[in-house]
Amino acid sequence: MNRRLAVRFGVVAALALLVAGAWRLGLLEKLGILNPSRLLAGLREAVRQHTLRSAFLMGGLYLLVTILSLPVAVYLSILSGFLFGPWLGTAIVIAAATMGAFVLFAFARWFVGRWLRGLLERRPQAAVLARGFEGHAFHYLLLLRLIPLFPFWLVNLVPAMTTIRSRDFLLATFFGIIPGSFVFVNFGAHLRHFRLGDPWTAGNLTALGLVVLITLLPLAYRSWKARSLSRKGTAAG
Repeated sequence: MNRRLAVRFGVVAALALLVAGAWRLGLLEKLGILNPSRLLAGLREAVRQHTLRSAFLMGGLYLLVTILSLPVAVYLSILSGFLFGPWLGTAIVIAAATMGAFVLFAFARWFVGRWLRGLLERRPQAAVLARGFEGHAFHYLLLLRLIPLFPFWLVNLVPAMTTIRSRDFLLATFFGIIPGSFVFVNFGAHLRHFRLGDPWTAGNLTALGLVVLITLLPLAYRSWKARSLSRKGTAAG
């Protein structure tokens, strides 16, 4: 067993022991974790009573998740919409995700650049991604934010190894994540109405359709790109 596998196994085992201990002491039931409906209702009430404080807490959590590159950002976006509604929820997500991405970018560029370059050079995805920044870096990054062709954390780190300006990274990230953030937050906001009356309303179906659309965008873009390259190859031959 190598070190990485041993660390992962240790983390999982520790979490399992914590959950088992909490269940044994009855903490899960007290916190409402065993009753998701009660837990979400409690969170909604807390947000209603302390909106500003709750918004900062959600923003701080989202910021931390982005910096640590944890794969739960989409779920937090949906939860933000459920708790704060589409507009405030989207503002929280955009602000926190942009700040988190820039912190990761700045740290990679100014503190661990040499080490990170060696690490990323061993990843084929990173090499492909880096080549795209050789031309119009701002527009390329904006495209990557609009269409999630690569993992969000990778798009935060690879630009640090290129010549893109910090201002361009910040602006492309801010404007590029607006559509996707709104789609998932809006879906979360509509989840509040699924249990009230008919869940198949026009608003709910639109929110769900937008999630499906943005999820399929990378596949559609890659398909279009492949056909475009194929036509160019045929014309050149």
